[in-house]
Amino acid sequence: MTTEADNKLARAFTAIISRVRANEPLIHCMTHAITMNDSANAILAVGASPTMASHPKEVEEITAAADSLVVNLGNINEERLQAMKIAGAKAHELGLPILLDAVGAACSTLRLEYAKAFIEANKPGIIKGNSSEIRALCGLPSHAHGVDAGAADALTGSSLAEAAEPFAEYARAHHTVLMVTGPVDLVTDGERSIGVANGTPLLGRITGTGCMVGALTGTWHSSGPSFEAAALGTVTMGIAGEVAAQGNPGPGTFHMHLLDALGTLTPEQVVQGMKIVYA
Repeated sequence: MTTEADNKLARAFTAIISRVRANEPLIHCMTHAITMNDSANAILAVGASPTMASHPKEVEEITAAADSLVVNLGNINEERLQAMKIAGAKAHELGLPILLDAVGAACSTLRLEYAKAFIEANKPGIIKGNSSEIRALCGLPSHAHGVDAGAADALTGSSLAEAAEPFAEYARAHHTVLMVTGPVDLVTDGERSIGVANGTPLLGRITGTGCMVGALTGTWHSSGPSFEAAALGTVTMGIAGEVAAQGNPGPGTFHMHLLDALGTLTPEQVVQGMKIVYA
């Protein structure tokens, strides 16, 4: 049964998608070489324009021209650490929407400490990570498997309400939206917490889908509030994955179909296909 909360999200999603397609916002997506191409294509597929600059001497200028900033800690190196610090400071100064994707924060002290400093300095509107990464940021025990979430940390529909509270507490304290990805995604701003149950196991069979979710969310973030943008990011990737998985393709074919699905996804598909769980 559709609730008023569902209807409010549906209206917000439709408005954000329409604004992106009408305005073609410029998304400065500072991701890494492993996923750069997929992230750029995801942004293009939904109607925005990506720029992927990462040189410390140009990122301030490019960030100033952007409509949204996405900072991704995957496959880190010293030059990218410096460049992201500069870009984050400029985006914060200008009041641009900022998303931090805390890739590897649960398996790397360097990334965890960098993420904490970036959050303190730049107040990102959305902080994204898998359940192990976000648990590490929140000071909770985590069981990461490299940059992937550990099975012990996975969120499910039955554990969502219990898991939401410490994440909501962190979101309230940092005035941000936490976007916790997994079999069921959790989005919380400290006052509202929802789960998103869209998706397919095939999304975990190819590299880069988590980074693509961050890129998509950063795109929606350019054109709507943080909470709704985070929810829409998980919904759009989840539904596109479901469409691409039809016929049980192998990982390579699924990868190709995933971009096709993102490029043809309509607001009506999003509204009709979203699977929202209330924590």
